[in-house]
Amino acid sequence: MKKFNGLMVAGFLSTAILTGCSGNEGEATKVPAAGQEKTAEEETVAETEIAEAAVHNVEEIVKEKGKYNIQQMTDQQKEELQAELEAAPEGMSGEEAYSFAVSLVAVDIEEAAEKFEAIDPVITMDSSTPEDSITLPQEETVNVAILLDASGSMAGQVSGGEKMKLAKEAVQTYAADLPEGSNVMLRVYGHEGTGTNADKDMSCNSNEVVYDLGVYDEQAFSKSLDQFAPTGWTPLAGAIEAAEEDLKEQKGDNVRNVVYVVSDGIETCGGDPVSAAASLTGSAIQAEVNIIGFDVDNEGQAQLEAVAKAGNGQYKSVYSESDLNEYLKQEHSRLYWEWLAWGNDRYLEILQQSNDIAGDLLMYNNEIYGKSLAENNKMYSLQYELKEFGKFKDEEAADQYNKLATTRHETLTQYFRQEKERKDAIRKDIYEQLEKKVKEKSEEKEGDYAS
Repeated sequence: MKKFNGLMVAGFLSTAILTGCSGNEGEATKVPAAGQEKTAEEETVAETEIAEAAVHNVEEIVKEKGKYNIQQMTDQQKEELQAELEAAPEGMSGEEAYSFAVSLVAVDIEEAAEKFEAIDPVITMDSSTPEDSITLPQEETVNVAILLDASGSMAGQVSGGEKMKLAKEAVQTYAADLPEGSNVMLRVYGHEGTGTNADKDMSCNSNEVVYDLGVYDEQAFSKSLDQFAPTGWTPLAGAIEAAEEDLKEQKGDNVRNVVYVVSDGIETCGGDPVSAAASLTGSAIQAEVNIIGFDVDNEGQAQLEAVAKAGNGQYKSVYSESDLNEYLKQEHSRLYWEWLAWGNDRYLEILQQSNDIAGDLLMYNNEIYGKSLAENNKMYSLQYELKEFGKFKDEEAADQYNKLATTRHETLTQYFRQEKERKDAIRKDIYEQLEKKVKEKSEEKEGDYAS
């Protein structure tokens, strides 16, 4: 069993150290029967070995178990106990009678004590410890990969202007609003060639990163958007496959990869974008693929919806400048609500742990106290029976017996009460620190996204 802290209960116990108590708890002591002087042979036969019971040593008290379970005794067992009391040696001292009674009725609290000692009062949220500064779980790294369709059809007009011009403006606004710590990447596809059959192969292979994954830089991002115009075909599958390669190193429990595809039509280069999206989502990077269908016809919507579904993402149709801007604002808001949920989840996590720890401490402490109190009451009642059967050598021995039984109960219950208070103090302190930090971090991130 785990070693106890050794709180040997100063104060009231100092008054309970009785004259004549042996300092060797746990050793066997020989109790001779009282009466007329006996021969050496008779003396040997009359002697009874009784293990000296612990009084102040909590670890030893916990290990001691009586012959009878006083909380579940049958009538036959009660009769057997009565017979053992009647057959007990006569003329016992208080210490001898105490050890004898413990050997019969000491309650079994070892399992409850082990479970109590095993309770860790530290509320953990990844690396939190009572010795170190309290830290939150590692923040989520958000990587946003934008795949922009630059096929010839993106030169078409919608309410507000040219689709490509509006898409570039909306994409830049969205990237600029990403909170500090987020990474953004821009890949463009279908931006080479003329859209004719003659240069279809060139156009279908035009697929490149124009802004590498990293923090948003307004000037560099704007410059990357100026590098291309809508001209060619639509290698959507190729762009998604390339994004999987772009993000292959971005994986782990605290990494989130989000892909946004802005397109106004279906795959026109013979690829399979549904399969590509499923592969990306099912890979180690576990990215979600969201599709923004910009002025897409019914056939295009059906395919793009299937791509989003395969990519474990969402599909959204937009038909104008205002539609596109509104959708990206909603996506921004979605991240805000997810951070709010993060804060709520972390709070519930630490609250649940705190309640579990407090509940277990209370439960096992109460169990130990209840059993010890039952034992103490039984020890007290045995004193009367032992006196009735003439087992004490004198009245002083009976009084000493009672003091030892009381000290045993107080030693045990005070130790576990103090340990409960100590562990509870650790639990409360860590809970309050974590709760404060979760609230601060949640509010900080909510503020980043709420603009």
